[in-house]
Amino acid sequence: MRSWLKTILVVAAMVPSAKPSTADMMNGTRITIDGANYAAQNDDRNWSLSAEGTPPCIYHFELRSGDVWKWESIAHGSLVERSELTGLADQTNVGAFDSDIWTAYQFRINPGPPSTAPWVVLGDWHIQMDPGDAFVSSPWQLELLPGDILAFDTRTSSEKPILANPAIHDIWKSFAPTSRGVWHSIVSRAIFDWRPTGNGAIDVWLDGLRIVNYRGPVGYSTTRPPYFKFGIYRASVPEPLAVDYANVTLTRSPLSQRISEVPEVCGKVLPIHE
Repeated sequence: MRSWLKTILVVAAMVPSAKPSTADMMNGTRITIDGANYAAQNDDRNWSLSAEGTPPCIYHFELRSGDVWKWESIAHGSLVERSELTGLADQTNVGAFDSDIWTAYQFRINPGPPSTAPWVVLGDWHIQMDPGDAFVSSPWQLELLPGDILAFDTRTSSEKPILANPAIHDIWKSFAPTSRGVWHSIVSRAIFDWRPTGNGAIDVWLDGLRIVNYRGPVGYSTTRPPYFKFGIYRASVPEPLAVDYANVTLTRSPLSQRISEVPEVCGKVLPIHE
């Protein structure tokens, strides 16, 4: 997330999009995806989150103006909007320190008005704060910026306790708006190591092309590993936004093959570029 605020198809339109004909997943609903356990965080709207296929192969997230996660409406008012699946912090243990963590998923943003939100998070590795730590932004984060510009950023701090949100480090931004209505593939290798002289690293491939080759501190000095979240999390804006995800995978084993070989979604073979 940006400041203190805080896989696979995307749909956005001024008129809310049609949903897949499948069961809704309300706030608190739990589901297992590729062996990892997740819980829904949303505003309990009938459009907030649904899954398509048996077994599920597409997860459809949608936000309309004012859709605030119930906890956030109490803690922060209505400054942010959220419909996400969050990895359960006590079970998503692939995010160990000082070891390769691979993340892969596909997403698609449907035709619609360009996003006006100052930030939209489309997937992040979220930290587990220790007692006394301030709320801080995620150290691994894919974002949609105003005008549909994609960005990847990281944050890090070596202080303990963590007293304040550190400055954002945008390590990649797209030169042009991202294409809507087509599939995009993300593959990442990361090592969460906050030490200035440690082994921190992030590599990211978008649609088969390497966009990030970062070496340096990643994350924060915490006693527990991070956990993964995906869906839509954004600053409040008027326009709706819907995002579908598929083939979300978290593992310590290399996912290099997925850089050039995109897996099927609901039985359909997808090219790297449509």
